[in-house]
Amino acid sequence: MQSPSQPSSGSYLFFCGLSAVLLYGISGGIRSDIGILLEPLREATGLSYGGLSFAIAILQLSFGFSQPFWGLLAARRSHRFVLLSGVGLFLLGLLGLSLVHSLLGLVLTLGLCLGCGAGAISFGLLLEAVIFAVGPQKGALVSGFINAAAGLGSTFFSPLLSWLSLIGGIPAVSIVLSLIMVGTLPFLFYLTRPPKNAVHQEKGPISEASFSTLLLGALKRPEFRYLLGAFMTCGFHMALIEAHLFSQLLSYGLQRPHAAHAFAAYGLSTVIGALISGFLSVHISKSRLLAIYYGFRAGLIVTVLFFLPKTFLSALFFCVGLGLSGGATVTPTSGIVTEHFPLAQSASLVGLLFLGHQLGAFLSAFWGGMTVAATGSYQSIWGIDSVLCLLASYLSAKILPHQQKNTGSGHKA
Repeated sequence: MQSPSQPSSGSYLFFCGLSAVLLYGISGGIRSDIGILLEPLREATGLSYGGLSFAIAILQLSFGFSQPFWGLLAARRSHRFVLLSGVGLFLLGLLGLSLVHSLLGLVLTLGLCLGCGAGAISFGLLLEAVIFAVGPQKGALVSGFINAAAGLGSTFFSPLLSWLSLIGGIPAVSIVLSLIMVGTLPFLFYLTRPPKNAVHQEKGPISEASFSTLLLGALKRPEFRYLLGAFMTCGFHMALIEAHLFSQLLSYGLQRPHAAHAFAAYGLSTVIGALISGFLSVHISKSRLLAIYYGFRAGLIVTVLFFLPKTFLSALFFCVGLGLSGGATVTPTSGIVTEHFPLAQSASLVGLLFLGHQLGAFLSAFWGGMTVAATGSYQSIWGIDSVLCLLASYLSAKILPHQQKNTGSGHKA
């Protein structure tokens, strides 16, 4: 493994950060807004809503489970190889969308190719590539912008996908998004070029036995179990938004452009929420922040779905509220891990949390589609989500701050 001894100039840092932000913004933005294509895909393929939801659920699952594989492959080969593989899988999935007419074909293209491609162009791998290029201190400076990039990507892609599906259907979406992915290649090569002043630094791989011991040890700790349960609920909640919210807005009688604008407001709000959460995490207990975020989600869902009229203004209010609390949970969640566990273990443990997150996302995308197909309504699945958010709020509140935990038990984490 190589790492720079002295990171390069400010312009090099800027362009490396810009490259990572663009890659994650495009990858995360397309993945987050895939629900906008539910109706166009149903028209193009003739598949049921439940079948389409199952393909999106597979996307959520493959996105989560492929990330550890890509991480191991990046250590053995290179970040450039993994990111190029991700772009290639994205292109296969996007170009295949215009050709498939069966559930199996949709699972292979949308579910596996796009899901695994997004897993290769994920936050953790891009952050590692940035740290490899510019050093850990400056990499940490860039990390907040990378985290916010998916929200910016969602803001950009939601009206674009809606417009493309109106004028040319899935073939237009497939071609334009493929060209955008090809356009990321110069930035990918710039980000992963070897620094001129790099030095070789050997890193011993974690053995399977030690990794298993690490995971089993973490699961014995109550704070990690609480985090895992809450973050699985977070995945359930986020996939419900990404896979079904756009179709839900259309079912309320909103015009497609209005629904796309509301969904774009959601993406922009996730950026604002993530930045605010990063600031608050320095000044407020992270477990308390998580309890507030999850409780806010539950209250917002109940208020909008059961008390407010279904208009564009209420949809906009709903999307902005969901966005402000959406990506906001990532910073305090990862912060709690680094507070309670050794720093060398934090990356592996955060990866495990994201696996739980995507398991929740799989259940939401699939179960949500089946529920809507059976009842013709989104009320019940959002009601379940509201109850789960309250549970996540309770679990988060049970996590003692690190200093308080040490004071009460005398145990040093």
